[in-house]
Amino acid sequence: MPTDFHEDFFQQGLAKAKSGDRYGAIQAFSLAIDVNPQLAEAYYQRGLILFDLGDRQGAIADYNQAVMLDPDAIDVYVARSMTRIAIADILGAQTDIAQALEINPKSAIAHQLLGLTYKQQQQWEKAIATYKQAAHLFLELRDEENCRRCIESYKSLETLLPPSVTNILADIQPKIDQGEHTQALIALNWVLQIEPQNVKALCLRGLVLGKLGDAQLAIQDLNQATFLEPHNLEVRLGRGRIRLEIGDARGAIADFNELIREYPNMVDVYSDRAKAYTKLKDYRAAIEDFSRSLSLDLHNPQLYCDRADARYDFGDIKGAIDDYQQAANIWFTRSLMERYRYALARISLWQSELEKQTKEAKSQQVIASTTVNLMQMPSLELQQRLLLLVGGNMAIAQRLIDIAKQEHPHMPEIWYWQKVIFDLESDRGDR
Repeated sequence: MPTDFHEDFFQQGLAKAKSGDRYGAIQAFSLAIDVNPQLAEAYYQRGLILFDLGDRQGAIADYNQAVMLDPDAIDVYVARSMTRIAIADILGAQTDIAQALEINPKSAIAHQLLGLTYKQQQQWEKAIATYKQAAHLFLELRDEENCRRCIESYKSLETLLPPSVTNILADIQPKIDQGEHTQALIALNWVLQIEPQNVKALCLRGLVLGKLGDAQLAIQDLNQATFLEPHNLEVRLGRGRIRLEIGDARGAIADFNELIREYPNMVDVYSDRAKAYTKLKDYRAAIEDFSRSLSLDLHNPQLYCDRADARYDFGDIKGAIDDYQQAANIWFTRSLMERYRYALARISLWQSELEKQTKEAKSQQVIASTTVNLMQMPSLELQQRLLLLVGGNMAIAQRLIDIAKQEHPHMPEIWYWQKVIFDLESDRGDR
């Protein structure tokens, strides 16, 4: 039989397979192999049909022969892995897939099959990651159908995963913000059972325990977090902030003082310490710290607002208005109109209060001045004594008082009246 007959038989096999004549295809591929036992592709094609007919072992035998003849035939490794998956030989399938990926690391179908093996081993996280990689590769090939299948596969598996620690921690902060502190504490206890040295969980639990009134345990958690990561700036800053939030303003200041010694140009530490001083009603120290923050971050509108509030509490309403005006100018420049209008409203409110205080102060000055003048005026009895001495002529009495003022300036009003009366009575006595 001529040696080129194997090609004719091989093509016949492909045609019969395409038309659905599987047994005819097997016969044609077998004849091709008889003519040319080194024809790896004929073994591969016959193995595919045997697989379709349910002859798994026959298919594997043909695939074995094909890869022996052509060790770089990636399609054969993929086909054999599918057959091994069908007979539950997962490890054998993974060996074939690994070989396929060594030949072509970007084989989408190989990643898809690997995801399937992980799924059957219930290794959900590995399966999800592998399906995602396969979906990405299919997308690059513009194979939308297989891409969609991989997406559906990993999404269905994601529902089987227990919530990750990262997801739980992300869900805890909203609970704290909404005041659901007991629920947050339960979740944090669960996280710390799994990861006892999770620094973020320790910081959050410290905050929650503080809000629930257990300051001692709160500080223990915060100290533990700092012990685990003593050089973690975020943790150390966080401990100070949490101490402030749970009412330990002095402890917070101690933390901030230590940070300032190490980081003298850190804006946030000064502003946080200023807030702690505000809690202690030490407004002068708070204003000084806000001013330090502003010297490092001159265009931060919130710092101007914070210093304005401290100045207002300190009684410096004019200074507070000036700070809010600075914040308003910055917000206007940045087109943050809502914040700009808020600043203007606060300025208007405090301006009215300042004007009211100014009017009250002037009124008090007038009252005080009037009171002083009334207190300096002589009594009615003293006035009557002087008028009696000058024959009831008030003009003469006033003239004598004016002369006394010229001769003895800067004396109280009543002194002049007493002086004139004394002089007049002395003159009469001498007579």
